[in-house]
Amino acid sequence: MIHERDNSKYLVIIAILIILVGYVSTYTYRLYIENNNLKNRLAEIENRVNVLEQQLSYYRTISGYLTNPSGEKNLSSGGFLEFHAVAVGQNNSGYFGVVLNFTIAIVPGGGRVLINTQPKIGIDLQTSLQIAKLVAEKYTSKNLSNYDIILSIQAPMKIDVVDGPSAGAAITSTIISLILNKTLNQSIYMTGTINPDGSIGKVGGILEKALAAAENGGKLFIVPKGQKTIEVYVPIKREVLPGFYIITYEARLVDVQEYIKNKGYDMKVVEASSIDEVLKYLWNTNT
Repeated sequence: MIHERDNSKYLVIIAILIILVGYVSTYTYRLYIENNNLKNRLAEIENRVNVLEQQLSYYRTISGYLTNPSGEKNLSSGGFLEFHAVAVGQNNSGYFGVVLNFTIAIVPGGGRVLINTQPKIGIDLQTSLQIAKLVAEKYTSKNLSNYDIILSIQAPMKIDVVDGPSAGAAITSTIISLILNKTLNQSIYMTGTINPDGSIGKVGGILEKALAAAENGGKLFIVPKGQKTIEVYVPIKREVLPGFYIITYEARLVDVQEYIKNKGYDMKVVEASSIDEVLKYLWNTNT
């Protein structure tokens, strides 16, 4: 009996030891896991802090140029210039013209082109901005490899812009004007893509854009060469049988100048085939 009691005591002690070892092992493992998690979180926080510090430093630099009016007159330290473009938006009712106000900032950097749209609008400007930078460098003989170009573009509403490249000529003109310390005539609106050789490419939605420019007080509207008169398709309703109609679309030539005049606006429409022609208009403050 005594031997059996001793065995029972030993078994109880062993069981208690096993439980304690298990508890300590579990607790130690949990501490190990929590310690690793804390290390990972600390590393992540440190990484975010480093990124934020870099961003903050960069934004402070940009802020200095954007808030310094003299920046417009001294490209060596950066600068900015505001202008506008017209584009075509789309909603459930169809297509319509819209004015997009934008700011071009040039700041010391690494040759990047950066784009910010407010609100988030469906527009692809990356390619146009790259070409605009190329054309501006050629036109001004200014190497921008040590500068960043920042395009901030604002729309009056959240829209889907269906012809983003059509702002290329306006953006190029603004970059060139900023580099050369030129003033832009804000009563002039324009549309047209920009090609690497500085030529202005044709675009769509001319009538919608012209109307948007006129409604916003435009005095002169520049369109690509050959697009002062455009072809549009108008619906024609015909009765084929009593009570039965079919609708077909026929091509019609429309003079943009006459179209705007018929809408009650006094805005001149001119054509331009190159960035040189565009700038002659934009730098003329008497338009």
